[in-house]
Amino acid sequence: MPHLQKKPNMEPVINAIQLLRQQHRELEALLAELETTTPKLIKKREDLVRQLVISLEAHTWIEEKILYPAGLEVDPAMTFEAFEEHSLIQFMLHKIVDTEAEDEAFLPRVKVLKEIVEHHVREEEEEYFARLQNKLSPRRLADIGIEMHDEFASRTKRLRVVV
Repeated sequence: MPHLQKKPNMEPVINAIQLLRQQHRELEALLAELETTTPKLIKKREDLVRQLVISLEAHTWIEEKILYPAGLEVDPAMTFEAFEEHSLIQFMLHKIVDTEAEDEAFLPRVKVLKEIVEHHVREEEEEYFARLQNKLSPRRLADIGIEMHDEFASRTKRLRVVV
């Protein structure tokens, strides 16, 4: 991912909400592809799980460390709910990582993770993001987006080495 530049008197390339919507679509696509695999496609399942771990770990990190602190100023209850949903997502993700790709529990666990992610994304996109847009300035959302973009790129690069 290239670094996003801020230029005086110009709109930034992407803001926080645009970035997160884009990442949500990518996560949904990964989960959908993973859900269509069969036990015979062990290598493909393992590769998709690796991609999912990297993307979800980096995505949840930038939300929790960069976006949610601003969200606490706007809607503390919804922000704390999002933190709890991330805990559920991490729990299911670790269960999948600990499950052999050919295990009969693999796809049911993927399905549960997908349902949790879909619920979380729906609430963020239909309610939370609107609240943030109503209370935070476009400049602040842009600054948050640039910081999240850069941190996501940095974290995914590091995670690719260890995952």
